[in-house]
Amino acid sequence: MSYSFTLSRPLQDYARTLREWSTTECRPYARQADEQKGRPENWREILDTAPIPLGRADKPELGQVPTFEDGDWITKLAFYEAINYGDVWVHPTLGGGIGDLVVKALGTPKQVAEWYDPIQQRGGATAFALTEPGFGSDTSMVATTAVRDNDSWVVNGSKMYCTGGAFAEYVVVFATVDKELGARGINAFVVPRGTPGFNVVKENEDKLGIRSWTTSLLEFDDCAIPLENRLGWDVDHPENSVGNGYGGALGALAFNRPNMAALAIGLAQASIDVVTPILKGQQAGFTPQRWSAVERDLEAMNATLERGRRINYLAQVTVDRGRPSRSLAAAAKGFAPETAERVIRRCIELLGPEGVSKELLLEKWYRDSKIMDIFEGSGQVQRIIVGRTLVGGLAG
Repeated sequence: MSYSFTLSRPLQDYARTLREWSTTECRPYARQADEQKGRPENWREILDTAPIPLGRADKPELGQVPTFEDGDWITKLAFYEAINYGDVWVHPTLGGGIGDLVVKALGTPKQVAEWYDPIQQRGGATAFALTEPGFGSDTSMVATTAVRDNDSWVVNGSKMYCTGGAFAEYVVVFATVDKELGARGINAFVVPRGTPGFNVVKENEDKLGIRSWTTSLLEFDDCAIPLENRLGWDVDHPENSVGNGYGGALGALAFNRPNMAALAIGLAQASIDVVTPILKGQQAGFTPQRWSAVERDLEAMNATLERGRRINYLAQVTVDRGRPSRSLAAAAKGFAPETAERVIRRCIELLGPEGVSKELLLEKWYRDSKIMDIFEGSGQVQRIIVGRTLVGGLAG
């Protein structure tokens, strides 16, 4: 069956309801969450007003996000855009994370049953610890080590910008078992919260944007975990290992990258929708030529966001159909976040000084949008991936 890039009516209705709720009930707390660098104190009460299930980790009995015929990953696209249309503070309060995606991508059947399946069934927060103070995009530079000591792996090192790291049920930590092997020596290890030697140095780091998101600075000081916590590694028969952590990291991120693109589109669409009525109210102060230029800008911005959506849909429908494409996921991540940043900036420019006023959320959303192009694989790296796919190793 062909894919028409049109969401089913039930999913459209769900997304519309989610977007309206996020706008009316959650957006009023956006400035507070940004200034306090955390979710509002009454976040549970705010979430309780949702007329649809959100898949909350704190109240799984309220239900997970419904299943739609469009597919799980297409549903996630609609969900990410709609809920972040209100503001970015809302989504992290639901729990979730991407640590479990690494378990799914890299774990043995036993590990998937232990650490992935329960999260999918009841919800819960997991975290992904890859970035370190000494590197960002070049994952081959992982300095955190994991050394075998009898029946344990002993982890030492630091991780930063770990989303949800302070409260996740477990963190998937990337560490090298042999520095001389470079990327091939990197593996992923499940480190449960509360493990001795697992220290949260700073619960929420200071950031330009997404200040309400808990991104943590973590330290592992002689942190001992069982041998079976090394993902994809057969304790009794190491030669039967599924693969190393480097490949697992890239694979897990690829699935989630279009979702990050959808998040950016949600912010950009919200910016256009806030600016448009304000500009129309000021139309009398524009010359006819100037107003025509403004209308062309608004039309072009809406059109480019729609292109981003189409790329996202194309990338994720391949995942739902069991034929995931790393290059399509890279195209989605390489296009939408950078485009969304330009859209929000142009919205600010169209309003002039009012655009950077704290009376509006545009300057906040612009700060929030900056990270979308960077985390979970920078846009620059994604464009290299697409180029290499198109013309081979000569690109990049």
